[in-house]
Order: sequence, then structure tokens, then C-alpha cells
Amino acid sequence: MDRRDIKESLFALSLVTVGNLITGFVLGYSSDKLSILPALILLIPASIGLRGNIYASLGSRLSSYLHTGRIGPSLEPIPEYTENLASSTFLLMLFSIFSSLLAAFAAHLMGLDFFMGEKISTVNLALDLTTISVLAGVLSAFLMIPATFFLAIGSFRYGWNPDNITAPFITLLGDVVTLPILFLSAQIVFVSSFEVKIFIFSILIITTAFLGFLSFYGSLSRDAKLKKGKIARKIVRESFWVLIICITLDLLAGSVIGSRIERFVVIAGLLTVIPSFLEDGGAIGGILSSRFASLLHLGVLEPRLKPSKEILRVFAIFHLIGLFVFTLIGISAQALNLTAGISTVSTAEIVAVTVVAGQILLLPLNLMAYYFSILSFRKGLDPDNIGIPLITSIMDLIGSACFILVLIAFSVI
Repeated sequence: MDRRDIKESLFALSLVTVGNLITGFVLGYSSDKLSILPALILLIPASIGLRGNIYASLGSRLSSYLHTGRIGPSLEPIPEYTENLASSTFLLMLFSIFSSLLAAFAAHLMGLDFFMGEKISTVNLALDLTTISVLAGVLSAFLMIPATFFLAIGSFRYGWNPDNITAPFITLLGDVVTLPILFLSAQIVFVSSFEVKIFIFSILIITTAFLGFLSFYGSLSRDAKLKKGKIARKIVRESFWVLIICITLDLLAGSVIGSRIERFVVIAGLLTVIPSFLEDGGAIGGILSSRFASLLHLGVLEPRLKPSKEILRVFAIFHLIGLFVFTLIGISAQALNLTAGISTVSTAEIVAVTVVAGQILLLPLNLMAYYFSILSFRKGLDPDNIGIPLITSIMDLIGSACFILVLIAFSVI
């Protein structure tokens, strides 16, 4: 890992941190909507994570295609593009449905099945959460899909390494886009009648089924007759079980935060920290996973169980990068809290919590990024489809736990 890689990673992660302040502000400022529908807190990590899992993996695949010469830096309608597009959108819609159903069930178990202070049935809660989740997925796709393609291809065309750029920026965009659209979708559902909800829900289900058919049997490329759907089927097959694990982990992360929801609503300034903290961890994992995947595809990295000295050096470098990044998270979030008048704790407490929790978080992150990549490669799977989704979702769970535990250890909550 040379100085250029370090500079590109620092630049990308700094932008992710600053950009996630928008997400943090939206979360802290919109805490009243969590009072209307408390189960939304369970859906937030899953919704944010799903955008990152799917589109960062898409960007990582495009990066590997570019590095290995499988495609050129253009936007021609070739199977590598069209089938990636169809399968990624289908997975987003499918797992938006799955995550909302799990969230409704978890909310019922946790006693969060309320709407405007009144207890509602699990069926009605599932309808509300599913409509919110899938509608938000559709709206966000209009921004996420073109952004992923332009970032991967554009960075490569201008001489940058897409591995250092795509995952952090897609993570950032997913964070910035997801919460405002999720709360907008929630507001639409809040004011809609039961009949309108059913209509929206039906249209979204039909769209998901169509995208599933297109992923397996369709192709927009006239030159892909012999391998129509081959790329899409591989992506869906390899991503499906990974995303099930990821969604489950993200919902567990939401449950960890939800268990302290009353304190977070009172000290809303802590909510502004969470998106940047979790997503910077995921972005660092994305950079490492994408980098290891490209090195494996190029034959530069041998899939050995014992990390080489160079790999250990990379781990150490990211601990130093993390020291800067997690300090920036605490300072930036607190500046936003004080500027916006959001209730918070002292600056020293917030910075100490983010730095300590961040360094603890990086210990398992480094090892998981390495071993998920090499083990999937040794099993004949594409590490681009495995590493980033697992890393970002596990980081959401471990990151939430680290953040909560350090807050408790510092007697903040």
C-alpha cells in the first residue's frame, strides 16, 4: 500500500465522514418520527446497510472487471452492465421486503409495535414497514445506480484506483440518500389510507417480480444470446444467502440501538454520531475487501491463511487512518449538534467515545476483510460478492455494540 493509496483512502473516508453528518443530522432532527413509529429504528441500519451492500458490491465488481481488462471504461450496453443492473435492483427490492418483515416481527417481540402511541397488529405494522422500505428502495435506486457506474468507470478513466474510491463514495451516497428518502416514504405512509397503502404495496411487489424475471431470463444486450442471464444468476445466487445474513445482522444492530431508544431520543446528539461511526467502519472494510479482491483476481495476493508482513502493515496503517477518521467523526458531529441546537453531551465525551470505540472496531474489521476475501476466493466464489456485504453488515452490529458499550463504560447513557 503506497502513499497514493493512503491519500486516496483518507480523502474518501474524510468525505464519507463529513457527508454522513447530513445523515446524522437527519436522524437526530427527525427523532420525532421515531416517536410516531418506533419500529423505524430497527429498519434504519438494514436500509442503510442494504444500499451499501448491494451497490458497493456492484462497484467492486465493476472495479475488478476494469482491472482485469474484462471491460473498458465505457458505458456500452454489454451484459456485464445490463445484468449487473437488473440483478442489483432485484436484490435491493427483494431484501427491502425481507428486512421490513423481519423488522415487524422483531418490533412485536421488543414491544415497539406502536403507531402514534397506539398499539397496532403485526400485520398492519408489516404493511407499513414494507411499503416504507420498498418505496424508499425504488426512489433511491434512481440515484444509486447511475452514481455507481459513473464512479467506478470515471475514477478508472481518470487514473484513480476504483477500489479506493467506489466503496467509500457509494457508502456515503447510500447514507446521504437513504434516510431522507426513508423518512419521506414514512411520511407518505403516515398520511395514506389503508387502500392507498395496499395499492402502493401491490405495485412494488409486481415490480420486484418483474425484476426477478429480468435477472434470470432477460437481457438488454443483443450480443448476449449464448449467456443470457449468466452473470445475473451468478450474482443473485452468490449474494442471496450473504444478504440474508447481512439483513439479519443489520436488524440485530437496529435492535441494539432500539434497546436504548428512549435515551437516544432524549440525547439526540448521540444519534448524529451513529451514521458516520458505523459507515466509516463499513467504508474502511469496503476499501480493504475491494482491494484484496482485486489483488486476488490479479494474482498478486496469494490466498494464504497466514497474513503476510505486507498485509499486517496495511492493518497498522488503517489503525492510524482510523485514529484520524474517528476523531474527525466526534468533532464534526459535536459541531453540528451545537450549531443546530441538538441536545448533546460534552465534546470530550463524544470524541473519546468515537476514538476508543473506533479503535476497538478496527481490530476484528481488518481480520474479517482479509479472511472473507481469501476464503471465498479459495472456495471458487467471487470475493466482490462476499466480502463487502458481510463486512458492512457485521460492522453495523459490532459497531453498534462497541458504541453502546463504550457509552455505558463512560457513563454517558
